[in-house]
Amino acid sequence: MSAGESSKQRYGPMMKKSKFVPILGFALVALFLVSGMSYGFKQEDLDKLSATGQCPFCDLSHTDLPAADLSGKRLAGARLSDANLPDAKLSNANLRNANLSRAKLTNANLSGADLTGANLPDAQLSGANLSGAKLTDANLPKADLSGANLSHARLSGADLSGANVSGVNFSEADLSGATWPDGKKCGAGSLGECKKGSSGSDNKPKGGRGSRGGSPTGMSF
Repeated sequence: MSAGESSKQRYGPMMKKSKFVPILGFALVALFLVSGMSYGFKQEDLDKLSATGQCPFCDLSHTDLPAADLSGKRLAGARLSDANLPDAKLSNANLRNANLSRAKLTNANLSGADLTGANLPDAQLSGANLSGAKLTDANLPKADLSGANLSHARLSGADLSGANVSGVNFSEADLSGATWPDGKKCGAGSLGECKKGSSGSDNKPKGGRGSRGGSPTGMSF
């Protein structure tokens, strides 16, 4: 056996192993990056919320908490973007200035919750109970609010541009200064309906009873 062949036999396995190590390292890094992208929340924040019932300014983005009971929890300024919270119980929760962009809150109970200044663009709130909720200056562009209950809610100054408000219960809701889905502002005294100028109409459908022989239903002057 030549010296070269002997060297290959002795160091061959070691060379193969050394090539395998960086490949494994790259794979682990990639897995870490993907995991970080998919699950942005901090486990310690979730543990804090569970233990104390409050976690202001926590990072709970991408959390998967369907039907979770978070009633009365203090989550002001928390990051809940892309959180999965269908059927969650969030009544009377403090969510002031929280980031709930793209959050899934279908059929969630947010009655009496404080969402003042909260960010909810593209949030899924279809069928949600937001009765009596405080949504002053909240941002809800392109949010899905179809079939939601917003009776007695405070929506003054809220941005509803591009939002789906079909079938929403706005009974006694304060819409003064809110931006309607068509981009127009609701006037002062908009209670239960968006009262706009002569160039716009409110949220009620046209052509209903009472429109014949006068101004169309929902038109404000």
